[in-house]
Amino acid sequence: ESNVTRLIVSRARRLHLSGDEIDDLQQQIVPKVVRFQFDAQRSNGASPTTALTSVIDRQVKTYLRTRRRYRRRIQLLSAEPGRYATRIMGCHEAAPPEPVDLRLDLEAAMARLSQRDREICRLLSEGWAVLPIAKRLHCGRDTIGRAIARIRQTFIAAGLRAWVDPNDGQA
Repeated sequence: ESNVTRLIVSRARRLHLSGDEIDDLQQQIVPKVVRFQFDAQRSNGASPTTALTSVIDRQVKTYLRTRRRYRRRIQLLSAEPGRYATRIMGCHEAAPPEPVDLRLDLEAAMARLSQRDREICRLLSEGWAVLPIAKRLHCGRDTIGRAIARIRQTFIAAGLRAWVDPNDGQA
């Protein structure tokens, strides 16, 4: 398992991820790597390590693509919320919500959060990773993880799934 961890860290560093992002990424990748089973017949002569490296690289690149997509959505929505809401949120058939409606929905969801959860939400929207948020707020990563789960539930209940799930509406 430590070899897998070292492999994840080395591959993530090659793609210029920071230490905090690597920690978050490991939490996402390790469960998938544990399920990976090497099949020599389907490997085209690759070694188990090469196949595992390919799986890790694919997961890291997916993480980077998702992060880039999410940051772009936040920029577009914060710049002109009404103009891009339909395309970004996957509501192709429905008329785009008015910018005021989106802001009201967002404000209503934020009002349901505690002050600390609002601070965590703000830091996440600025691109902060879990570990730096935990350090800044003097708490553990698990505490931040539970707060993120509460924030997700609140936003989803308010009909704002696209704000917490960057892959929503995409196949």
